[in-house]
Amino acid sequence: MYISLSSQNKTWWTHTSLVPTETHNKVSQVINGVNSFQNKASLISTYLSLEAVNRIPVAKKLAIYFKAAIVGVTYFGSRIAAGSIYQQNIKSEISQLMDGAPIWENKFDVPELDKKFFFIDDDNNFEPSLWHHGINSIEKPKLFYKHE
Repeated sequence: MYISLSSQNKTWWTHTSLVPTETHNKVSQVINGVNSFQNKASLISTYLSLEAVNRIPVAKKLAIYFKAAIVGVTYFGSRIAAGSIYQQNIKSEISQLMDGAPIWENKFDVPELDKKFFFIDDDNNFEPSLWHHGINSIEKPKLFYKHE
């Protein structure tokens, strides 16, 4: 997966296939934690909105579809907000994990090692194959990310 990193007031790009497997797994684990965070936030906000529409006297008098709209908007709003908050909070952790990774200015210049040298051969039970295009090297990166 592509990762954007900020350094020297500039956005740089790298790919998790360019770092050791252990680092790749840690980054994936951190990034995949967003679903759990969103689920918890939406559960709490949905519960609170249900309590609000059933206990606040003005909201009690509303028609059922207005109550449903309030709960629905709260649910989706909390999922969007929780995802955004989570992404902001993990930027520094990902930056620390990706310290020393090769970086490029343009996202499209970043090689994906898992796709550059291999392809999934559907004739060979979907096994990785090296007979793709004969590339045996990549352009060396000019810079390596340094966590500030």
